[in-house]
Amino acid sequence: MVNKTLSIVGGILTNNESIKRTFTIGLIILLISFSIIPSTQAIVYIKSKNTISNSNTLYVGGFGPGNYTYIQDAINNADNGDTVFVYDDRSPYHENLIVNKSINLIGENRDTTFIDGLGFWDVVYISADWVKVSGFHIRFSGDMFFSSGIDISSNYTSINNNYITSNRWAGICIWGLNNTVKDNFIYSNFFYGICILVSNSNTITGNNISNHGCGIGILISNTNTIINNNISNNVYGILLNESSNNIISYDNILLNNNIGIILKDSNSNSITGNTIKNCECGIELSYSRNNIIQKNNFLENKRHAFFENCKNKWKNNYWNRPRLLPKPIIGAISINLPWPFQDIYIRWINFDLRPALRPYDI
Repeated sequence: MVNKTLSIVGGILTNNESIKRTFTIGLIILLISFSIIPSTQAIVYIKSKNTISNSNTLYVGGFGPGNYTYIQDAINNADNGDTVFVYDDRSPYHENLIVNKSINLIGENRDTTFIDGLGFWDVVYISADWVKVSGFHIRFSGDMFFSSGIDISSNYTSINNNYITSNRWAGICIWGLNNTVKDNFIYSNFFYGICILVSNSNTITGNNISNHGCGIGILISNTNTIINNNISNNVYGILLNESSNNIISYDNILLNNNIGIILKDSNSNSITGNTIKNCECGIELSYSRNNIIQKNNFLENKRHAFFENCKNKWKNNYWNRPRLLPKPIIGAISINLPWPFQDIYIRWINFDLRPALRPYDI
């Protein structure tokens, strides 16, 4: 398996599979500590008469001459820029794919074109830049840590219009730059729906993400954009840890069992225009400073917001009912005392000075 890990040890980036395992344990401890479309271009395929008449397209699973039986064989014979089109006739495909070329990997129908990892490693591992994957139902990665439905160890990759379910670590795990995850249904993966690790400038948009330990985890990653997603029925909706300058906007974050959005040691993020509803706590910030929380709807949460040892900017949010006066946000700060005395916590207050009078249409 191609080495695909960027880990941080002592502040130095290293490529090492054993360090990846160490990093994994740290991430699990972190999670436990919180208590846990296809392309629009019209293409017509005729299964019964198919041949590889176009040298740039390789076909898998049809009945005509020249069709491949296995997706990996078609990938191995493709060149950069080619398309591998997979029919649903022989679905499910029991394979663990390695995509090491810049290709389009297209399934006939995401409802009926299954790639089943049978409990081994990643179902689809992408190491080449400029890959597109769409039109599949991807499921059953292995039990090893970091085993995911789609593991992106590359840049400028696009994952569109898939079902991704029942994978061990994450539905999609990203270790790269400028990747896009759009219009997928991602549900019932064990730890994360989407996990962004040591990766910057990725875009997650238009996805339905539900039934995970954490819907989206952004870990040691900056300048990512999370926009227009539905994130529901997870333990945590969105987690940021040691991550800065990310944008979380226009998401529906609903019915998450614990916290809708949680920030830990994460600074200067923008959380704007979201609806956070029916969570145990809408948003919680810990040791996270200079974040902007503005123009969000906080609706029917048991507690709308909490902070610990930080100061942030709260602007024009709607707090479950119209408010004419500033909205106090109750938090706490700790005072460190020398040994043998215990640290003490005292209540502290931030304010949304001009809360909204009506909920925003998001």
